Amino acid sequence: MKRENILTGKYATLMAAAEKARSLSRSPYSEIKVGAAALLSSGETITGANWESPSYPAGICAERSMLSNVFSHGTECVIESVAISAERKGGEPMDISPCGICRQSLLDAEKSQGKSINVIFRHNGEYVITDSAAELLPFAFDEI
Repeated sequence: MKRENILTGKYATLMAAAEKARSLSRSPYSEIKVGAAALLSSGETITGANWESPSYPAGICAERSMLSNVFSHGTECVIESVAISAERKGGEPMDISPCGICRQSLLDAEKSQGKSINVIFRHNGEYVITDSAAELLPFAFDEI
């Protein structure tokens, strides 16, 4: 896992896609807009956003929304990297990391495809870039 002050190259492009995906968020309760973007081995980028519901917990996080879009897209491509971006009401960027369910879901996707997924997000004002989703959840559930 490494930390960077500025993202460059494909990571900067992927984070920009996650930032753009925030505009699709429906977050009237938390007032936190979250966007996620996946870079596929084909070079395609697929996004998702958080969606809150008054029928809690019927909403969905941006990461799982994005994963659903990837898998329902019908593509056989491998997810290489995922970027996550959040903003508070008024557009102020904020630090974010995947919740526990999303960490497990990202790890499940990684295990399913048999290839590591880089996860990029902002923490303590820096960008964190993991080598694998497994770094986010060291005591993950294993398949039964």
